[in-house]
Order: sequence, then structure tokens, then C-alpha cells
Amino acid sequence: MLLFVSAGEPSGDLRAAELCRELSARSPGIGFFGLGGDDMEASGVDLSAHLEEFSVMGFSSVLKSLGRILSLEKRLRRECLERRPDAVLLVDYPGFNLRMARWASRRGFPVVYHISPQFWAWGGWRARGMARHVDLVTTLFEFEAGFHAALEVDAVWCGHPLVESIPRPSPGGGDIALLPGSRPDEVERLMEPMLGCVELLRRAGDRREAVVAVSRTVPGALYSKASALGCRLVEGTSAALSSARAALVCSGTATLEASLHGVPFVLMYRTSPLNYGIARLLVRGVDRICLASIASGRTVAPELIQGDATAEKAFDAVLPLLGDTRERRDALEAAGAVRDALGPPGAAGRAAEAILRKLQEMNVV
Repeated sequence: MLLFVSAGEPSGDLRAAELCRELSARSPGIGFFGLGGDDMEASGVDLSAHLEEFSVMGFSSVLKSLGRILSLEKRLRRECLERRPDAVLLVDYPGFNLRMARWASRRGFPVVYHISPQFWAWGGWRARGMARHVDLVTTLFEFEAGFHAALEVDAVWCGHPLVESIPRPSPGGGDIALLPGSRPDEVERLMEPMLGCVELLRRAGDRREAVVAVSRTVPGALYSKASALGCRLVEGTSAALSSARAALVCSGTATLEASLHGVPFVLMYRTSPLNYGIARLLVRGVDRICLASIASGRTVAPELIQGDATAEKAFDAVLPLLGDTRERRDALEAAGAVRDALGPPGAAGRAAEAILRKLQEMNVV
């Protein structure tokens, strides 16, 4: 059996790699090709294109890269027609992958979507459109499966793989962790206010070490100011969180990681005015952006968004989390609720079983 796999960003690359390994363990001889990164390649995927050619964030970035994106789409579609995979496996990244789903289903390829796009925020009309082109959706969060089921989409809740990779809270320490993200434009916008907060802490007499989570997908030059300030640079979020007392964290999966490590944090989010204006028009049905808060159904962290994502406001918000305070105790309790909401270990294995079961029902396996 041969599967085309598409993941357009680092987090999707990691999740796709986990899933491909689980599929290989259950279906010996299965092959994979498609769009991904180093993790997918290490798991045995024959990369048709590397995600570094493609990874962009935000509406304006997509517009600037539109010609390159369309060219890549044509190349991957052409390869699908030549190699004729038994099914198409799409992982997160809805902008590209939803177009791929529509194209693939119209040409008779079974389509599985692993890690549901966040349609509960962007509007049910997109989920109804997806239902016409996707044969199975696997979700990270339980409420997502219910959302899709209400729209007559075949969906299975598998849980979140982070529970397995972060099985218990870290021992902690006295550092402050800075998690500015995994995309260059994200890091560029958040690094300055995060470092400004560190400077304010030092002026207030707090000499704790600042540890910056470095992403291999981000140019090293974007971390130069952190180095100049004497921050310790480490690769990956877990390395930064393992010795942290508290953290400043970008939006997205990093908020789940901080919660699972048991590190109280402040969420910071900045994008271009154009991206933010479009998002405000499109986002419906959510009153917060912290994924950990959405998953657990309770407020897990303060949110500093756009103009509020300043060094001064970050200082005010993180300072209570560094001491033995009620705010810190509440944050640690909320972190436990996040772990409970993400399900038991073994998410990738459950997803692989659900996918193989569906393909068998469709006489693909």
C-alpha cells in the first residue's frame, strides 16, 4: 500500500512522522511519499518536497508566497497522478491541505485528514465543505469529534500525542523560559517584547536565567539579541521548559507543552495588522486563543494579544507566577486539567488503527 502524505509546517511534520511509524508497525510494507520535513523523512517518507519550501504563517505571508505555493501544489498533484497512491493522508495545515483534499477526492483517491483543522474557531461552513471531500477525520481533542459528528463528518477522537512525549511534569527550576515560536515571522515579532520583559525583571533585581527555545526552522540571526542579552539558547521547547519556573509562550501547541510540563505561563501573540484584522472578521465561537484554555474549558494563562503583547504587560503578568502566590497555584491546578483533557497515551497508535480500519472498509487495505 502506498500513501501520499502532506504536512506543511514543523508541528505537522512531527505528528505525521509519529503516525507513519505507527502505520508501518501495523501494516508492514506500507510506503509513503509527499510533503514534509526532517521528521517525516527519518520515519521513512520519500519526500517529494521539503516543508522549508512552503512554510508560511498568516494571510499576508500566504499572499506574498502564492506563486510558489501554487507551483508546489501542481508539482505534488502531478506526482500523485503518476504514482497513484492508494490513499491521501493530510496532516493539519488546512490552507493547502483542504485544496488537496478537494482535488484528490474528485479524482477518486480516498482522503484521510489527521488532526482536524480548527473549524470550531473558523466557522462550520468550512467543515461542511470538507465533509464532501474527506472520508475520515482524526482529532486531537474530544470536543472536535463531536463538532464534526454534528456536521455528519466521520470523525474519531484519538487524543493528543504530547501526553506520551511529556508523560509527567518537569522537575522545574528557577529559570524563565521564552518560547517565541517555530516560524521566522512569529519569532521576529515576539522576541523583542519577550527580551524586554527579561530586562525589566533584571532591573527589578530578579537575576534568574532566561532560556530561549530555538527552532531549527528559524534563521539563527533572529536569536542574536537573545544571545547578546546573555540568554541561554536551547533547541526545542522541552529543553527550555524543563528548568523553568514560569514562561512566556507563543500561541498554539506550545501552550499545551507548557501545561504538560507543569510550567505556569503567559501567552503572547503578535501578527501583522492585516492578518489580525482578517482573523477578527473570520474567527467565530471562541473568546480566547490559548489552545490549552480551549482544550480544558478553563482559563489556563493570561493572554497578551497584539498591542497588549508588550514587555511591560508581560512583566506584570509573569511576575506573580514566579513567586509562591495564589496565581501560581491556580495556574498549576489548571495545568492538571489540561493533561486530563488530552486523553491517555497512545494517540498516534489509535489514529493509525482508525485509519487502517477505515481504509479496510473502503477496500483499500
